[in-house]
Amino acid sequence: MLIMLIKRREVNKGIAFVKKSMKKRFFKVFAGVMMGVVLLSACGTQQEKSGGEGETYPSKPVNVIVAYKAGGGTDVGARILVSEAQKSFSQPFVIVNKPGADGEIGYTELLKSEPDGYTIGFINLPTFVSIPLQRKTNFQKEDAQAIMNHVYDPGVLVVRADSKWASLEDFVEYAKQNPDTLTISNNGTGASNHIGAAHFAYEAGIKVTHVPFGGSTDMIAALRGSHVDATVAKISEVASLVKNKELRILGSFTEERLEGFEEIPTLKEKGYHVLFGSARALVAPKGTPEEVIQYLHDTFKAALESPENIEKSKNANLPLKYMSGEELTDYINEQDQYMKEMVPKLGI
Repeated sequence: MLIMLIKRREVNKGIAFVKKSMKKRFFKVFAGVMMGVVLLSACGTQQEKSGGEGETYPSKPVNVIVAYKAGGGTDVGARILVSEAQKSFSQPFVIVNKPGADGEIGYTELLKSEPDGYTIGFINLPTFVSIPLQRKTNFQKEDAQAIMNHVYDPGVLVVRADSKWASLEDFVEYAKQNPDTLTISNNGTGASNHIGAAHFAYEAGIKVTHVPFGGSTDMIAALRGSHVDATVAKISEVASLVKNKELRILGSFTEERLEGFEEIPTLKEKGYHVLFGSARALVAPKGTPEEVIQYLHDTFKAALESPENIEKSKNANLPLKYMSGEELTDYINEQDQYMKEMVPKLGI
């Protein structure tokens, strides 16, 4: 009996020891797990602060400024591209049209915004660099941080389909015999189409009257309403009207004849060495963080290359042309140099 009592006590001690050991092991394992959770949480918090995986940007809607009226070439291209980019962007893009003063109003608001990635916008070259060269503005090209280019829209000289000028030769001959009589509408004094028209007149040795409007929509409406004799526009802005036999292209400001309009001669092959078009690009205010610029670039480049964007752009007669941020910066500087050399000769 005594022996059994002793053995029972020894068994109980053994059980107590095992329980105590298991309890210590449990707390060690639990402590290790909790420490891991804390470390992972800390890493996640640090990652969020540094903008990892896009958790910090974007956290609210992004305004996209278009410095021209809705329905113009810049606006149409912007809306097509933005709609595709929206599919992979976690916050809404909000397009804001800010027309006026040949684009100056929109460009000023864009470049004077906070450089935080929540205001970006489209610029139209060469207008973006020509305006500050012609008058005092509240922005300079250096105020922009390039994201990427998405379109290069070639220029064309256009008249009504029922006009008396059936060819470029007819148009030039009439202008030489009637100085300052022909009226050519444009999208604003010193804007891209004005520069293209003035450069053509300079090379052709003719004198015409340039009639500025607030954007491409109005300048084309003036031609359609017979308020002017001709206009210099981008192919995307008039292609459908040409195909519908309402307007007629007399010549293109390109190296080669335009795809889909192979019957139209280039100004160059007629002896007028004028190459002109409009590059349309995305920029942000200077000082926007590089990681945000890269995020936006990657988002819009993927959208640019998507089959949907390619198809929609083709249907809108928008010739796509990608330039990286670095390439776009170089192109802006080249256009600025061209403007400084050419504009004084054109008397704009």
